[in-house]
Amino acid sequence: MGRPILRPALAWILSGLALILAVSLCFLLAPFIGGRRAFWILAPRYVRGAARAFGVRRELAGWEALPEDLRGGARPAVFIGNHASLFDPPLVISTLPCQPVFVAKRELARVPFLGWVIWLADFIFIDRGDRQAARQSLGRAATRIRAGQSIVAFPEGTRSHDGGLLPFKMGVFALAFEAGVPVVPFAIRGGASILPKGTWRARGGPYRITVGAPLESSDYADVEFLRQAAEAAVQELALRR
Repeated sequence: MGRPILRPALAWILSGLALILAVSLCFLLAPFIGGRRAFWILAPRYVRGAARAFGVRRELAGWEALPEDLRGGARPAVFIGNHASLFDPPLVISTLPCQPVFVAKRELARVPFLGWVIWLADFIFIDRGDRQAARQSLGRAATRIRAGQSIVAFPEGTRSHDGGLLPFKMGVFALAFEAGVPVVPFAIRGGASILPKGTWRARGGPYRITVGAPLESSDYADVEFLRQAAEAAVQELALRR
């Protein structure tokens, strides 16, 4: 069965128009309530509406099993998971209740409207083309985390064509290790089916985020052991029914 054309085309148009409106409202509200607060008031509502337009049904499992301090945001963490779809960043941050920010490549800051609003929300940008600048960015990110800001990252760095898990890169685990915070693994199921890499023709369906047990960075001898444990945890969660 082929992928639909009409519904995703209409959904992209409506979502694009709604994005322009939401970003404009964010900038109008920012001088009065702050950019981050404006983002968290408007962004989750926009994402929920866009998800409905595409026929995406968001689900969250495993959240209630996390320690209360992580659920409530009293203790920061680095949330890491597989990168299955272009829809992952907005769906993840609008579904996880702790209001994490993304570690994103700096090129996204230059994307009209989308880049502007994530800049307003104070996301963490990494210049992957400049190693020294990337290290400096990670240092600033560690300071943000120690101050109480949870983050989300996709350690694969990109999406695979078949939805399979790619090897995890080291950077985000070095960040968790330096900040002394837990890594919380999660797995996305359904993302690759809804919008696989290489197409714009999204298809509706369930989008499930399954959260696993936190991995305390202090329990691991070095960053490599933490990376290996996190990759294995995400792999196991992805296979869980």
